[in-house]
Amino acid sequence: MGSPRPRKTLMVFGIGKLGGPVADLLSRRHPDCRFVMVSRSRERSEKRANLTKYLAAQWMLFPEVIGEEADLLDQEGTSDLVRRHSPDIVFNATTPFPWWKIDALPERERTLANKAGPGMWCALDCLLPLALTRAIGASGMSPIHVNGCYPDMTNRFLASEQHAPCLGIGNISNLVPGLTLAFAHALNRSPADVGIQLVGHHYVSWNAPTPAGCANAPYHLTVTYPGGSLRFQGPDDSPFRELRARATRVRGLDGLGVTIGSACTLLDELLGGSRRRHHSPGALGLAGGYPVRIGDDGSPCLDLDPSLTPQDAVDLNERAQKFDGIESVTPGSVLATPLAREAHREIVGIELPEIQTAAVVDFALKVVQRLEARYGLGLAAA
Repeated sequence: MGSPRPRKTLMVFGIGKLGGPVADLLSRRHPDCRFVMVSRSRERSEKRANLTKYLAAQWMLFPEVIGEEADLLDQEGTSDLVRRHSPDIVFNATTPFPWWKIDALPERERTLANKAGPGMWCALDCLLPLALTRAIGASGMSPIHVNGCYPDMTNRFLASEQHAPCLGIGNISNLVPGLTLAFAHALNRSPADVGIQLVGHHYVSWNAPTPAGCANAPYHLTVTYPGGSLRFQGPDDSPFRELRARATRVRGLDGLGVTIGSACTLLDELLGGSRRRHHSPGALGLAGGYPVRIGDDGSPCLDLDPSLTPQDAVDLNERAQKFDGIESVTPGSVLATPLAREAHREIVGIELPEIQTAAVVDFALKVVQRLEARYGLGLAAA
């Protein structure tokens, strides 16, 4: 008999609608692992950890689940927490401005924000991932860092930071189950025999399932099956017509389970689960989403169709990000499109400059305060 597998620790920052369910599912799949659930309230963290333990106990499983407290803007306190628990994997499920809060804006502002795209919120999306990245760096630990806060953009923004996230979850990954089911039906094959390799940005994943489709945004899709393959490139809407015809699903908050599943399948492999192809936004600190394989050390590599070079894939996503309201993003700098900047001025009441690392915290907190004062959205960082 071989030696027992070392027990791994997953630390989840943010235990709301994403982080909490991720811990619930993974603690049952990996009851031999250790889970640390972190929020700004120790009482809430401990109660949420107990909920995770309750759910596991219903299956007669008893993982170690710990509730902890940290304010990500307190770098010293957060780095001490990371050092104390020495996690193998850190998953960021925090955001100061959840995407569903857009629906709480007045109708005019909501319409304007949806048209402009998430690029207008770039400072907010960078705030907590940057804080967590720097806290990990200050801790002296080297966990695998996975980001769930708009990784298509934030992982690229953070790419030059020590211990920046190397993987993201959701977004382009959320299209893969539907495409698999739709093409299995269209080709009269088992879903298990259908392979998907999809390169695309958040914009495509968000809009392709809607009646309007994903407009002119570029993407690259390869569908493989025994005996053949199909290739599609944006702006061709035909593969998404198949999805809409054969595999539509509940969306919005009620459909968040798809994103939760994306996070769980990726983190499952990092915890020692089955090896497989994943689709990850922000993989390797690149803009947009890509098919990837994960190595034994947890590091990803691109798993592209041979017809597509890595540079072609990067170029595709850098073109596609403009549809999301992002003019450009490089390590340490992100510039929104003119439309997104105009929407920011109208909705928030202040100009949105090119966001650089040194200005993220002050500017993002100012935006949160303005949004709270204007609209009373109940933002946690206000």
